[in-house]
Amino acid sequence: MTSTPPPEPDRPTAGRRRQTSVPPAPATADWPHGARPLPDLELLAQMFDNAPIIFSVLDRDLRVRAVNQAWSRATGIPIDHAVGTRTPDWYPDVDPGHWTRLRYVLNNGRVIHDDVVAKHPGRDGPRLWRMTAYPLRDAAGDITAVGVAAVDVTEECRAQAERDRVLRQLRLLSQASRILGASLDLSRTLQELVRLVVPEFADVCGLMLADRPVALGSEPRRLLMRWVVWERSPHLPDLPAELARMNVNTEVDVTGSPFAAVITRRRPTLIDRTRHPRLPGPEELQHLTRFYRIRSTIAVPLLVGMECLGCVAFSVAGARRYSERDIETAMELGGRIAAAIANARAYELQQTAAITLQRALLPREIPPLPDLELVWRYHAGSGGTEVGGDWIDVLPLSAGRVALVIGDVMGHGLSAASAMGELRAASRTLTLLELPPAECVRKLNAIALGLNTIASVIYAVFDPGPRTLTFTNAGHLPPAMIRPDGTATLLDGADGILLGVAECATADNAFTERRFPFPPGSTLALYTDGVVESPTLDVSEGSRRLMRVLAEADDLGSAADRLLALYDRGAGYDDDASLLLVRAHPARQPAVPGRGPRRTGRRVSTRR
Repeated sequence: MTSTPPPEPDRPTAGRRRQTSVPPAPATADWPHGARPLPDLELLAQMFDNAPIIFSVLDRDLRVRAVNQAWSRATGIPIDHAVGTRTPDWYPDVDPGHWTRLRYVLNNGRVIHDDVVAKHPGRDGPRLWRMTAYPLRDAAGDITAVGVAAVDVTEECRAQAERDRVLRQLRLLSQASRILGASLDLSRTLQELVRLVVPEFADVCGLMLADRPVALGSEPRRLLMRWVVWERSPHLPDLPAELARMNVNTEVDVTGSPFAAVITRRRPTLIDRTRHPRLPGPEELQHLTRFYRIRSTIAVPLLVGMECLGCVAFSVAGARRYSERDIETAMELGGRIAAAIANARAYELQQTAAITLQRALLPREIPPLPDLELVWRYHAGSGGTEVGGDWIDVLPLSAGRVALVIGDVMGHGLSAASAMGELRAASRTLTLLELPPAECVRKLNAIALGLNTIASVIYAVFDPGPRTLTFTNAGHLPPAMIRPDGTATLLDGADGILLGVAECATADNAFTERRFPFPPGSTLALYTDGVVESPTLDVSEGSRRLMRVLAEADDLGSAADRLLALYDRGAGYDDDASLLLVRAHPARQPAVPGRGPRRTGRRVSTRR
């Protein structure tokens, strides 16, 4: 640090240089080894003058009384030029509070430790000293001067600032990874991410996506982007009405702007608005930049393989400014954002395929049956997870009998929906053979073993002659029956193991049948666990609630809707819900001449 000396003030000639009076050495003839000991005052003078740390002595007017060589080397000012001048005159760019603290020592006699003094930034940046100030007294005990010992800690503080910057960067990236990996809900994930970035890393953060990825090497004549999410720091004002139209999903034309160059060239860029205040770009972004007085922006492409999904821009305003080192942090954030977007889109495609497959496999309508009234419902899980493997079937048999099937493949996604389709197709084929329920389930188990999948199923057959229901249960929740007198029971006793669990399940006695009377007016409920279980309700209480609703219901459709509305389908609810309600009609009446058969069945569509 150098400084041009101000004009020398009028002062005594003796004050122009430091003089140390050293008393003569005592006259002694015999000194060990011929050495002559230095007087104490000379030792003290050398300790002051040759110390590696900065020493200075200031009088009550803050004029320099003495400084050492370390002070001169640090300031670049000769000692003779400094003595007798006021220190504040040499350092107009030092924090004024420093001089106030020195006067406090002179007036109160208190020592100040570890006072960090900053010189305002120059070409090499700010200089920092850690100082200790202490009072100096005369023979009468009065404070006549203040001594200052200082150490240059500029490099130490810079190293600490760099360590803090790296730690903040690692913490930011770690939190960003946690947010991006916590959910596949893209909109919510990106919103949480920009709230993390602002104001920790940016004052304004915006993310733009193209409707379709931009392939490597392609430079479209017109590049349209869509705002997905943007956030501003809380200390920045709200946008005025004329800018408020730039909301989420607003389409902007970035052709010819730095953002277009970032997307087509696949390289991040640091935009210094103080040097280039009138860069080309969308009018909305120009207004935003001027309104918030943005000084520096880092734009990063969102790359997935050879394609670019869009661009994310980090901006700072006021005194903040990005450096080249911040580009690395921005690139890391951009890479994580691009990966999250790609994963969410891949998940969305897979979920769409799974839902399409499952809906195609669910019954589109229930055939009219003269002896039964049937209502069914299906509700996909709403916790952001993939579709499950529930299925329902109603299949007419010979002699007026009806097969009622409900199943649930373990797992979610396309694999579960595919396995469900194969098991459903197999059960329909076996139904054509009119095998007993236990034999049909046994063969379904062999198919599940071949598919390497696990599922539960109930296969029931209603016989209108004796008015009975015969069923086999393979690891599924027991059916619920409401008798005409209102008595509600769970039909058990035919419980078997899950399909696809073990080879021994192919034995003849692995699955058993139970037969129950099913008189007119009775109601049967077949359901999956999504109907009676939720994050806030266990399956036992849910089963009791189901039977209570059925016992009170006259209309099956209303009962089905009420059952699906009873459970909390908020965040965390990740299972499908399937329900089949069956009510036995009174015995068929003889046909009336001139009238066709009466259709009592109902067509019920899937409810999402």
